[in-house]
Amino acid sequence: MRLLRHCCVALLCVTASSLAHNTAPKAKTLNGTYQGLHLSEWDQDAFLGIPFAQPPVGNLRYRHPRSINTSFQGTRHADTYGYSCMQYEGRLPLNMSEDCLTINIIRPVEKHAAPVPVLVWIYGGGLGVGSTADPQYNLSGIVNVSQEMGNPIIAVSMNYRVNHWGFLQSQQTLVEGSSNAGLLDQRMALRWVQENISAFGGDPNRVTVWGESAGAQSIILQMMAYDGRDEGLFHRAILESGGPTGAPIKDLAYWKVPFENLTRSVGCESAEDRLACLRKVDASRLYASRQSQEWQGPLVDGDFLTGYPSQLMAAHKMVRVPVLTGANTDEGISFNPGFVDVPGKPLLDDVTDLLNGFIGWRSYNLSPQTFRKLLELYPADECDVPPHSITNCSLIEGEGKQYRRAASIGGDMVIVAGRRKTCEYLGDDDGKFPVYSYRFNTRLWNRTESQGVQHFDNVAFSFQNITGLLGPAPEYSSHVKLARAIGRAYVRFAYNANPNPTGRHGHSQSLLPYWPRYSLSRPQNMVFDANGSFLESDTWRKEGITYLNSAPVSRELLS
Repeated sequence: MRLLRHCCVALLCVTASSLAHNTAPKAKTLNGTYQGLHLSEWDQDAFLGIPFAQPPVGNLRYRHPRSINTSFQGTRHADTYGYSCMQYEGRLPLNMSEDCLTINIIRPVEKHAAPVPVLVWIYGGGLGVGSTADPQYNLSGIVNVSQEMGNPIIAVSMNYRVNHWGFLQSQQTLVEGSSNAGLLDQRMALRWVQENISAFGGDPNRVTVWGESAGAQSIILQMMAYDGRDEGLFHRAILESGGPTGAPIKDLAYWKVPFENLTRSVGCESAEDRLACLRKVDASRLYASRQSQEWQGPLVDGDFLTGYPSQLMAAHKMVRVPVLTGANTDEGISFNPGFVDVPGKPLLDDVTDLLNGFIGWRSYNLSPQTFRKLLELYPADECDVPPHSITNCSLIEGEGKQYRRAASIGGDMVIVAGRRKTCEYLGDDDGKFPVYSYRFNTRLWNRTESQGVQHFDNVAFSFQNITGLLGPAPEYSSHVKLARAIGRAYVRFAYNANPNPTGRHGHSQSLLPYWPRYSLSRPQNMVFDANGSFLESDTWRKEGITYLNSAPVSRELLS
């Protein structure tokens, strides 16, 4: 199997051989014809940077996306990624612009008699950063797995607005009907897929949405949108390390200070119509206001979101589709108040440190009563509590005596409890909408045992981006094998809503054990482990996670 090379991936480093195809691929969308690239290394076609909405600039800044209501004659090029959306604190230098609402399609060259399933990627980044141009999100790897299996898929990715460009929450945006614009970007891209993917050989009736972290949380919110109204935009969902909790969904009063800071920083605080004033500010000046900003997130606006996820789930206002979901073993290493990778960072040595660390952390509002209960449910010494990959507790003495405890609480609060809640909510159905759950348990090659299996570590495996980071080292062949197993499971799920092989040969061709459906009577995870994947009962830290998912705590977390 060909896997992605480090940094210089197929879609970002197009060589002369990639362009040597006599006839560049073309596709006719509702708006007009686009000419893409032939990727000879992968035997794939790529269509990059196709607009799916009007540019959200000028008077359209901060508004919900507007559809493209015009068509064009002739042929337009779709051979480079579009601009990344405006953002701060990104991992990579990006070519950014407000005119960023574009979509990308990767398809096998070989034509097929019937349309093929579609896998749509939604990136994470806390709704504050992210871009389809990130080489870690190259879709050629997962499409290549499908080609080798003889079950081809088409893969799609879209940009959506982040930070205050996509989530400016204020009384004005609420009254105007412009709240949660970034989520509406995603929804318009999904509508574009429904209207146009058949032109590329895709089946609009077999669309699987796939996201990680805030991307997975976005998918859950799309499932709850408009009181769970099913518009047929997707038919399956893959959720990596994200669910109904994560980025806190705060009320309007919480976002008043960020809005005031933004208007003050660009001279709009005294304008009669401050939103209109913001739309006239030069883009560079608006970007330079970053010192007044914090990452912003969704709002219960009474339209797209009529309640908090815990409320909507309790009211069964959620689209039901087959779901494959999971989390990483040590999510909490990335989600606890002591995770500060700087010299001289404060240690979490006693309960007071732990309490002070959690006060105001990630904008959560834990009451003293809740915090005391969590201390009861999460013991200070967790050396022998599964499913930690860290077994030698002496390795983390430098982090403080309460570090592991904080990691367990934080990881469950942000990621794991939401994953289990999703499984329990959806996994006891009548069989029409199966749920499959996993725990990713493979430590990256550049991590020590004390660093564990952290948030985002699985992404290199699901995108087949392994050998580029490892080189040809044979001792990591098991990592490549696991990546391939995950890729195959995803492709099967896109085809059959089932990650297991079907047909006469069954599991003789599988790289994983049989993966049972999740149910309340028998909750099980597939544990993705390069040393040998296996099944486990999804009951670890049961009391603590059940408490975090209880109604009183959900109200405190506003999730």
